[in-house]
Amino acid sequence: MNHVRKLFVQKSNAGFIQMIRYGFVVVFAAPIDLGGYIILKSSFHIYYVLAATISFTLSLMVNYWLSVLWVWNRHSGLQKYVDTTIFAVIGFVGLVITDLVVYTTTTYIGFNYIISKLLAFVVVFFWSFGARRLLFEKDFSQHVVSLYDKRKSLPNNEV
Repeated sequence: MNHVRKLFVQKSNAGFIQMIRYGFVVVFAAPIDLGGYIILKSSFHIYYVLAATISFTLSLMVNYWLSVLWVWNRHSGLQKYVDTTIFAVIGFVGLVITDLVVYTTTTYIGFNYIISKLLAFVVVFFWSFGARRLLFEKDFSQHVVSLYDKRKSLPNNEV
């Protein structure tokens, strides 16, 4: 019972627990992403790359909300808007990866658009988790904060 509590309830900075939790977040956001993608493409006849962009963006908002509440306990050490910006930049890179994988595998390799989206989903999962884990890791984030503090202390003409 203690393991279940540790996995689902207690705050944790352990990478394995965070990855399991992030996996649950992704499983929760996946129907928004994949379901939205399929509905936009097949029911509304939206171009598949645009449909991927829209559905990814919607699921990213859900992912952000759940991740902040449950997965990531550490912040970069900067203001909250900086943490949000970091999350958004990682998400934007994930969107670019998604669109490139979907476009390339559907257009050039000939995969079904749903298979392409599933492949992109797996690639972006590992990108997003790895990037967020690195950026919110204590040593790395302290380094970023020290660079930020040094930059703030420079006279205006040296920035």
